Amino acid sequence: MRRPMSTVSRARRALMRLMLALPAWAGAADFGFRPPLDPDDPTAADLLRDLAQRILPVYQEADTDVFLANLTALQIVSGAYRAAYDSSTSLRNRRQGKPFDGLAERAVLDGVYARARAREADERIGFADAYARAFRELVSPLDNAQAQAVMARLEIPPAVFREPLQQAFDLWRAKGSLPQADALALVRTWLSYQSRRSFAALLPELFAAENRNRYVTETDVRIPVRGGFIHANVVRPGRATDAASDALATLLRFTLDPAEDDARRTAARGYVGVTAYVRGRTADGKGAVWPFIHDGEDAAAVIDWIARQAWSDGRVCMLGDGYSGYAAWAAARRRPAALKAIATIAPMAPGIDFPMAGQIFRNAMVRWAQEHTNAEPDTASQALDDARWYRGNRPYWDIDRVLIGKRSRLIRTWLTHPSHDRYWQKFLPSAEQFARIDIPVLSVAGYYGADAGALYFHREHLRHRPQADTTLLLGPYDAASVRLGTQAALRGYTLDPVARVDLPELRYQWLDHVLKGANKPALLTGRVNYQLMGADQWRHVPALDAPQRAQAPLRLYLDTGERDAPHRLLPSPSPTEGGGNARLSVDLADRRDAHAPWPDALRLRQTPTRDSISFVSEPLAQDTELFGSLRGVFDITPSRQDVDFNVSLYAQTESGEYQLLFDPYDFRASYAGHRVRRRLLRAGMRQLLAFTAERVTGCRLAAGSRIVLVIGINKRPDRQVNYGSGKDVNSETIADARWPVRVRWHARSYVEIQTGQA
Repeated sequence: MRRPMSTVSRARRALMRLMLALPAWAGAADFGFRPPLDPDDPTAADLLRDLAQRILPVYQEADTDVFLANLTALQIVSGAYRAAYDSSTSLRNRRQGKPFDGLAERAVLDGVYARARAREADERIGFADAYARAFRELVSPLDNAQAQAVMARLEIPPAVFREPLQQAFDLWRAKGSLPQADALALVRTWLSYQSRRSFAALLPELFAAENRNRYVTETDVRIPVRGGFIHANVVRPGRATDAASDALATLLRFTLDPAEDDARRTAARGYVGVTAYVRGRTADGKGAVWPFIHDGEDAAAVIDWIARQAWSDGRVCMLGDGYSGYAAWAAARRRPAALKAIATIAPMAPGIDFPMAGQIFRNAMVRWAQEHTNAEPDTASQALDDARWYRGNRPYWDIDRVLIGKRSRLIRTWLTHPSHDRYWQKFLPSAEQFARIDIPVLSVAGYYGADAGALYFHREHLRHRPQADTTLLLGPYDAASVRLGTQAALRGYTLDPVARVDLPELRYQWLDHVLKGANKPALLTGRVNYQLMGADQWRHVPALDAPQRAQAPLRLYLDTGERDAPHRLLPSPSPTEGGGNARLSVDLADRRDAHAPWPDALRLRQTPTRDSISFVSEPLAQDTELFGSLRGVFDITPSRQDVDFNVSLYAQTESGEYQLLFDPYDFRASYAGHRVRRRLLRAGMRQLLAFTAERVTGCRLAAGSRIVLVIGINKRPDRQVNYGSGKDVNSETIADARWPVRVRWHARSYVEIQTGQA
């Protein structure tokens, strides 16, 4: 799972003299631009060169380092390669002794490319040779961490930049001109795309040579464990020809996915990096595995093996994302003596958030098993496969046959255990084991689908060991961005600047604190640290249920006394019981929506209405902070013995837009509040159903905003459908739908969430 000269160059002084002669408005002027059809259009280079040449004479920036970085890009795209190299050299000189941040990385990346292009022209040599020489000149003098950061940036494929380029071309084609800031961003993106197309094929050989000079790498090391052995890769800082270096602490990742091998990145941080693979999996991604079964004991055996090696100082920490995050907890519960800390990002919790969530199975488990346990790539169309399953009349027992065309013993085993019974419990720490985990723990999670496992481990650890040294970080991230890096926008939502954190790098900083005595990252000063969306701030609190300036939870009752939709959310129960229309009817047999997409955006012009009912609060009288999990009690009369609910919470701004506050939460009513034993509803009878969303949010709502609650009944092609017959849901088919499922909400229904006044 989961960015150098004591004075400014002559080029800048010449540009500054020119800018002093320009009117004050010149720097803010728009630039006429007729974009090419696409980034691969033969005219694109000339059009972008012309744009860069027109920006250069008027470009201004108060921050000298930012000026030099952007000036370098403009000069490269303009074709002034020697001037660009001089500018990048000035920036590198200025960044000496400062943190090696994104500007420093850009100075090296652009410097290599500008130097290569200048040498290609001046010395009349091939670009490949010129780039290789420039790469060695600028990258080899860097330390391991700096070189690793530069190479990671270089590895970003051209395709990553192509889509933003195309979107920008389409946007500005319609307008005919663009402001300077947007023009500069466009030139920068073009340079990233165009340059990588020229040097991408050269990188593997250059990287291999560079890494041979920096690290000792052992591939396919076989580590004995009870009943077999584990394949692993080991990477240590230093050259193989060097004298034996001091023993180092080790960072271990125990995974089933070779794409997660970050042992070299770990070695660049001054540790020994070990990537070990789940029993049955080899480092090239081959070999079938049975997940969860042996991970705890095998990871503990690998830790013991590491501690016995001459290059180990006896200290091991585990890091992991998703499945490898689960493996870290599986090892921690066995308490191997050498394990000193675990740091996870969105860890998987079997039976909690995978292969079901809210006790509802997801079709994604079949694809995950196909790819990660059988090592067979999934090449089918997810949407088409889900639609074929959805429109058929087969029980969920057959989901593997429908999606992959054959029976899977693993999927069958999982389906046999729909509750959180002993099968799932044996993979997770017991209460006694949680109480004995006395090492530092870091968990990172997101509000948008990357939180359930992390929340489970954090809460259970503290419940059984209140003094635990555990730290939780939460923010507006999803399963991809929380592991791979945050961008400026997520699914249509623009992140606050402070939320744009390199989370894997933050994890290394925390491990430096644990293992090397470095200062603890300021972002992790609290036991719980969450980004307050809309406020551009982080909060640091002692517990999930204790935000700053905490007040009584904000409780809102569902208005069941009116007929008009959307219904209201009230500060007190509705005064009348009768005559209302707070009811929902869904025909589970109607499959005409098989190909209708489900909204994925976090920022919407209207809330989803499909198979759902909405409730809207009055405008907030003042700015209000929300933090924590949504809890509630539904006072309902259901028509069936069971129903799968979907709960979403939005903030409606005064402009009318809707902001999703956490990933929609699905849960099976018969398991609400307890995962172990199914308790069917009483069809046709009024009853109370308490629930807590296994989600969390942190946001500031401006005065005048409204809170919008959307409650749906699950009928989605990508997951199990509960027809409410009371039978095993895996055995139900469309024939069990019979008539629409109906739910009526009564006056005691409410939801609540912790609040503080901003």
